[in-house]
Amino acid sequence: MAPLIVELLSLFTALCYGASSVLARKGMRDSTPMTGVIVGSIVQMILLSALLVANPPEAFNWTAVGLFVASGIFASTLGRLLNFTSIERLGVPLSAAIIGSNPLFSTLFAAMFLGEQVAANTLLGTVLVVAGIAVARSGGQAVKGLRGRDIMIPIAAATFYGAASVTRKAALNILPDSVFGAVIGALSSLVVYSIYLIVTRRTRDLQINWVGSRFFVINGVVLTLAWLSMFTALTTGKVSVVTALGGTSPLFAVLLSAILLKGSEELNLRIAVGCLAIVAGAAVITLF
Repeated sequence: MAPLIVELLSLFTALCYGASSVLARKGMRDSTPMTGVIVGSIVQMILLSALLVANPPEAFNWTAVGLFVASGIFASTLGRLLNFTSIERLGVPLSAAIIGSNPLFSTLFAAMFLGEQVAANTLLGTVLVVAGIAVARSGGQAVKGLRGRDIMIPIAAATFYGAASVTRKAALNILPDSVFGAVIGALSSLVVYSIYLIVTRRTRDLQINWVGSRFFVINGVVLTLAWLSMFTALTTGKVSVVTALGGTSPLFAVLLSAILLKGSEELNLRIAVGCLAIVAGAAVITLF
């Protein structure tokens, strides 16, 4: 796959994740984070399973399956639940900005566990992306009243998302089938959530209603597109490049929240400057 295609797929993934943050926020006005995660996972499973039936895998490997399961738990179970909880507590712009630091963790983990060589432009671009996130995070009155544990929620989400990218890449190195990997990841997430709800007797946390769930359904479709583009990009692209460009999702989240969540989300100069730094980082990675 040509490098430009990998980069475009990564940017499309960022767009989808940015839209996902806004859809989750709209859905949680009338529902809960857990409901959003469950509904989105079910939609993903339906769509991805249909694609898998139409195009079944030509090979099978248990090691790859185990890694796909781990990536699903890291991203769809732990990362997404923390993501939705962060959005509920901190809002879209701040949550998306902090969670967008996941390229830093992905690049670090890829170098440690996959032995990836990080190019100078990728490193510089990643630094710009993370710097932009830091600037965006420091903007806004909401930050002053935040407790330390509130900030730890999106940071933990970013860490799990970063770990998921590396485990996906490791799995795709063994079994390069993006649809199969996405199905296994979505299925493992749905199973873990179901067990968790039953064991902890927290099924009451599910608030299924049309007003909120319609946004979660659309979010499931958007996340399916994000997963397919990301898995496809990771099949041949470097983790550091894919995640750095995917980390530009805060830019799309902020722009879309300003358009679709008018008056309900904080947006100011620092957040805007931070987003510009994120764009600059993406441009360094893509153009050089």
